[in-house]
Amino acid sequence: MTREKPALWQCSDCGERFTTRNQRHSRGRFSIDTLFKRSDPNRRRLFRRFVEQTRECGRRKIIPQKTRIAFQVRMRFAAVIPRRNCLKGHLVLAERQKSACFEGVQSYSSRNHVHVFRLVSEQQLDAEFCHFIAQAYRVGQQKHLNADPA
Repeated sequence: MTREKPALWQCSDCGERFTTRNQRHSRGRFSIDTLFKRSDPNRRRLFRRFVEQTRECGRRKIIPQKTRIAFQVRMRFAAVIPRRNCLKGHLVLAERQKSACFEGVQSYSSRNHVHVFRLVSEQQLDAEFCHFIAQAYRVGQQKHLNADPA
């Protein structure tokens, strides 16, 4: 049974939208260019490939924040932190995954597991990693909440 999802809450200060009312956030205007200011130019190309992979999943919003770039459908399903020599980030998945793609996993609830990654080359954006991006996108749509719990 699919339940109607409530409207997103919108911050009156910055206009950002969230699934949770009064969610903590930085309330500022930030740019992707500023976040990549100290990064190797190859990291920006790697980021563009990551963006392309999220685009293949469907519509999403890219939100530059103070220290990271978030990706949102209804909820934020991925984030990337530009570093000088890599892209650090995470994907939110409905189930814990064991994969060499991830450096670690933090579970926040039975259906929200943050999988930490570190990308240094486009070769890491292989079929397995892109499959995880697609799974995270479904979490961003909150489709994982309609499934029966395991």
